[in-house]
Amino acid sequence: MSISTHPTASEAFKADRFAVRCEVLRLSAQPGAGVLLVQFLLDCGVAALFGWQYSVRNALIWIILIAVSTAYRGVFAQRLPDPLTRDNLPGALRLHTLRIAIHEGAHGAAGILLFDPANPTTQLMLGVVVMAMTLSSAFSVSYFAPAMQLAITLLLAPMIVMGVAFGAPMMMMLAALGIGLLAMVWRLVGERSRQLEENIGLRHNESTLRAQAMAGLRESQQAQAERLRFFSAANHDLRQPVMAMGLQAEVLRHQLDAGEDRVTVQNTLAALSRAQQALEGLTNQLLEIGRIEAAADPISPVAVALAPLLCELARQTGTGRVRVRCPDDAVAWTDVVALRRILGNLVDNALKFTPRGRVLLACRRRVDGWRVEVRDSGIGIAPESQDRVFGDFEQIGNVERNLQRGHGLGLAIVRRLALRLGVQITLRSAPGRGSVFGFTLPAAPPDAPITTGIGLAAEAAAATAQDATPLPPDLSVLIVEDNAVVADSIAALLRLWGARAHVCGSAVEALALTTLAGFDIALCDIRLPGSIDGITLAKELQRRAPELAIALVSADIDDATRELASLRGWRALRKPVRAAALRALLLQAQR
Repeated sequence: MSISTHPTASEAFKADRFAVRCEVLRLSAQPGAGVLLVQFLLDCGVAALFGWQYSVRNALIWIILIAVSTAYRGVFAQRLPDPLTRDNLPGALRLHTLRIAIHEGAHGAAGILLFDPANPTTQLMLGVVVMAMTLSSAFSVSYFAPAMQLAITLLLAPMIVMGVAFGAPMMMMLAALGIGLLAMVWRLVGERSRQLEENIGLRHNESTLRAQAMAGLRESQQAQAERLRFFSAANHDLRQPVMAMGLQAEVLRHQLDAGEDRVTVQNTLAALSRAQQALEGLTNQLLEIGRIEAAADPISPVAVALAPLLCELARQTGTGRVRVRCPDDAVAWTDVVALRRILGNLVDNALKFTPRGRVLLACRRRVDGWRVEVRDSGIGIAPESQDRVFGDFEQIGNVERNLQRGHGLGLAIVRRLALRLGVQITLRSAPGRGSVFGFTLPAAPPDAPITTGIGLAAEAAAATAQDATPLPPDLSVLIVEDNAVVADSIAALLRLWGARAHVCGSAVEALALTTLAGFDIALCDIRLPGSIDGITLAKELQRRAPELAIALVSADIDDATRELASLRGWRALRKPVRAAALRALLLQAQR
């Protein structure tokens, strides 16, 4: 079903009735001086005619009434409130209606003052004149329907009443026609007012749409400029470790050719490893930002016990500089994965910019939930720089862009995650006096099952602990990877560990193997050339060899893939893969 992007007149009118009414009032409240002058001159002619035919005194009284009401409208024009609001608009419309009623009521007094009971011809002349005034006024005095309907009633009603009560037979017929004219003009005035309001509504709607389009264009241009700045900064920071790795690799080659001593070679390897870790860290952060903006990981609020989580985060830093102050009964209602990422990045940021001193993870009760803060005694942030710290690639205390102190994306990730959680990150800081980052989480329902979120880091800890554990002898691994550089690197590492590796570049090649009996585990990338992806391949391999351990090794590992792997008894490892994590996976698969 398609939805039209062009609103109908009725929809535009209903969209903003207040703005339409304001415009109608502005058009009606300021009468043209020329129109009033011409109308008054015509009224003078009418007064002169009836003064000659009927009564000079009555004609003079009538024209004086007209002069006073015309001066009231023209010289003392209605002053509208500035600005017009929904509160003062009704009063302004009532005043406008009263002014119009006075003006047209003065004209309608002709039906009484100029009515000659003894002269049928003068009566008919008066009826025609008043009807002509009615038709003229209906389309020139006001655009506000209630004001005009009251005005033409005051204009016609005296003539109709006098004609019915005291008029000759012909005048009575004309008075009856006047009743029909009154009904017709009421209808015409209402229809004209409705059409005018709809046209104003359409114009207002078009102006609003145009303004929205311009605002959207500006936002799009700003977003494009931000994306360009983001990718330019990412390109700059990505090139640095890549260049360092290339140069260190060349240095290592010359050192090996020259037979340099072991210490020199190890120093070069350490520099190469640092560059690789910087590249991996930046890549992971960029991927995390992409996943957050794409909402790839759904937010699933649960009851999270804060004290165990904060203590686990402090322990994982391994520095002994992070302390925790949190009530044992602190239980918040939030997504535990997103909360861990926010706190992890805030703690990491605090440690980086606190060369000495401690970092405090604090939690206290608030009326609206639990207030969580990360306090440090570091270098602090100047007030004029505090709005910038949550920007992409912003590092207030790292102007030299030292990659060992991060890339300026940690707080940008915090900002994005906080938006997804619906919490607001606050910052209190001063140069040399440290910083306090904080946010408030809603309290969990009393009957909700409680989780700590500690188990989320178990795999990483296990990988570190198992780094030196030898692999089973004669371990045979099937590697299905279409990237030759990655496949050769995994195979070389496995052979270094004493395992046997067989590489297939596609799912078709893997399925063409005559037997799978000799393999202990298959490492399958998800994105493979051809129509068969890694998940489909893994299912088929498991069907052919139920005893074969399966592991998905890919950059496309998400929560859904992890859940599928868990249900089928597979492992899942997201690229880029560290050697320790790969070793831990192989050990776990053999248990």
